[in-house]
Amino acid sequence: MKSVTIKRTLAILALILLAASPVWAQRVVTLQQCRDMALENNNNLKISQEKVNMANYDKKIARANYFPTISAQGTYMHNEKQLQLLSDDKLNTISTVGTTLQGDVNGFIDPIISNLMQNPLMYQLIMNNPELQALIQDLHHIGAFETLDAIGEEVAKNFTLDTRNVYAGMITVMEPVYAGGKIRAYNKMAQYAQDLAQMQLTTEQQEIIVATDKAYWQIVSLANKQKLTENYVELLRTMSDNVEKLVNEGMATNADKLSIRVKLNDAELTLVRVQNGVALSKMLLCQSCGLPLDTDIILEDENLEDVAVPAYNPEYTEDDIMNNRPELQSLQLATKIYDKKVNIARSEFLPTVAVFGNYVVTNPSAFNGFETEFRGFYNFGVVAKVPLFHFGEGYNKIRKAKSEAMITQLKLEDTKELVMLQVNQYEKQIKEAESRLQMTTDKMSDAEENLRMATVGFNEGMIPSSTLEAAQTAWMQAHSEYIDAKIDVIMANTYLKKAVGNLK
Repeated sequence: MKSVTIKRTLAILALILLAASPVWAQRVVTLQQCRDMALENNNNLKISQEKVNMANYDKKIARANYFPTISAQGTYMHNEKQLQLLSDDKLNTISTVGTTLQGDVNGFIDPIISNLMQNPLMYQLIMNNPELQALIQDLHHIGAFETLDAIGEEVAKNFTLDTRNVYAGMITVMEPVYAGGKIRAYNKMAQYAQDLAQMQLTTEQQEIIVATDKAYWQIVSLANKQKLTENYVELLRTMSDNVEKLVNEGMATNADKLSIRVKLNDAELTLVRVQNGVALSKMLLCQSCGLPLDTDIILEDENLEDVAVPAYNPEYTEDDIMNNRPELQSLQLATKIYDKKVNIARSEFLPTVAVFGNYVVTNPSAFNGFETEFRGFYNFGVVAKVPLFHFGEGYNKIRKAKSEAMITQLKLEDTKELVMLQVNQYEKQIKEAESRLQMTTDKMSDAEENLRMATVGFNEGMIPSSTLEAAQTAWMQAHSEYIDAKIDVIMANTYLKKAVGNLK
């Protein structure tokens, strides 16, 4: 029994959840939530944000030019042959210097010994004296000459440099001292470019806010038109039933019945169109907010009996507009950027000075004779570049940059005038919307009274159905115009806030 009770309870809960699930699927959103979601999910805005990040990186890149640059490079080269400082003949002469001297000595001694040997007395003396024979033999083979050959070969070897495998490396440090003001100008330009990217991001944000507000209030307008059309359809259905009864009682004609039927069919068709318009407008808003297109959203203001118009009393001066409007700030920053371009064009034709230092390593090295060892040395100095004459290139580049800066300045002045004209236009648009709201308020009051009197007269049988139809149509039109007039006031204030740079 207890198990059956639990199952029944679970079944009841399931039915309750199933019945409530469509309600839970709905999502009520406010205008501010729509703005926030649109700003968060807009891809163009993400692109603008990345441009801000890029400008920040450019700023850091420009700042790096103030600091020294350090670079390293290395190389290896294989040569087919060695480097030989002397010719082969000279190297051969140096390596056989002992043998050459030995031959010269022998050529001097041999004639003397030959003459001595022709003398019988000297011949007998030499032949009977082994020590004298050894001395003569030593004169033909002096050991010092062999040593000279070894020394000559070593000297000749040193004149042949082993350059078949060459290694070299260098570390360089370069610090600019003066670049004609180019580095400072680039840093200023990078700062202005970052501010410009931020202003363009702000402009994109304001455009998205305006587009979101427009889509939001369009849905509110269509939703109110849908409710009016639904009420109108219900009135026509009730009226159709009443006319059907009057026809049966002989108090109305079939023409009256058909007329009501035609009006009812037109109203039902209009209702379908309005419902489709609301659904498509909500899909468009969902797409802007990054929501799935089939999300069942309910706007906070679409179910209200009346649209509330927030009070907005703008206080601003022309200077406030110039300082707050992102488009004007963007042009002002662009003007500053082009002014710095003039400085950069001028700096290209001014002297530049930099200090440098190098540490060089080579193998083979020539700092301790010539040896295949890694040995290094450092050097440092100052390098200067002074442009002398370029046939007017620098002068014309500077003039071109000044012309570009002048164009930007003129665009800024022209945009200021257009902005003030736009502000005046929206001020008049607000007054016009407020006047229209007042007129539609009076018109709606009259239409409501007219509909009440027509309904009473029709129920009493004193007026025909066509008069009641006209009163109902006039009431629906007046109410629709009243809602649209309120939304026009709201959007006119939004446009004015954007025009004066106060839209948040």
